[in-house]
Amino acid sequence: MKDFSSQIKCIKKDHLIFNKDYLKVLDDVHFDSFESVWKYQGGETIKKIKARSVIRFEIQTNSGKKYFYLKRHNTEFVGIKRILALFSPKPVLSEGKREFENICDFRKGGLGTVAPVLAGERFVKFCWVQSFLITEDFSPFISLEYMLRDNPEFFMGENAIGRKRNLINRIGVFARKMHKQGFNHRDFNATHILLYYKDKSDAPNIALFDLQRVDRSSVLQFRWIIKSLSELNYTLPESLFAEEDRIFLLLSYKGKKKLNLWGWLQWLWIKRKTARIKRHTEKMMAGRKGRRQRGLIER
Repeated sequence: MKDFSSQIKCIKKDHLIFNKDYLKVLDDVHFDSFESVWKYQGGETIKKIKARSVIRFEIQTNSGKKYFYLKRHNTEFVGIKRILALFSPKPVLSEGKREFENICDFRKGGLGTVAPVLAGERFVKFCWVQSFLITEDFSPFISLEYMLRDNPEFFMGENAIGRKRNLINRIGVFARKMHKQGFNHRDFNATHILLYYKDKSDAPNIALFDLQRVDRSSVLQFRWIIKSLSELNYTLPESLFAEEDRIFLLLSYKGKKKLNLWGWLQWLWIKRKTARIKRHTEKMMAGRKGRRQRGLIER
């Protein structure tokens, strides 16, 4: 199985960052410049919106087929950051290179995430940049969202309580470690949490993907626990997770067996934040549905 927490050895060339372990694979498909990747036309489109697109493609190697994701970020305005970067030894201005470095930094902290393969950026005007990121497919890990959608019975029946508690505990411990390392995944939800149950174990390995939005500011770090657990809380289906399961998530994060007064106040805060996320999401989805019915939504 792929190691989702080993450190990445990088090679930088012009405006590209290569994962040293994938140089042979990249050479086979002639991905040796920004233009060669940007103009690639193969693969299956997974997502396409105004800001970015994602395609899934395969490469035949000596060890068999490998699958990859190419995320292209269309032209974005970076403004004064481009000027400030002239005086910085390590400027990271684009979304593609930022996510590559976030992945590398997560792994330095022993936090499981996907394997970065290649990232690049180029400026089309002084303050306008295009970028991309290639990552390897994360199988045999699967998204918690898909696990809950396609195999809900795994968390039902005779062993349900133990499986749910193991899952919740592993996620809570991961979130605490992530925050202690100085990172906050701003979309910490069932979609981006990856699971792998080894040898029919009831306790999964945990990893994260889509590290485009990672907060590193320590100013509001005390709120990270609220934001992260509220995001996840909203995406856990009520049909499978009762309130005691959700409280256990907070206990696992805090490494405690019971909540004190401050812990109960945090739980009330999480519940209120979850309700706000629900209202906002429902309002946004209703707006999209209305625009789709009028034929105005981007496809």
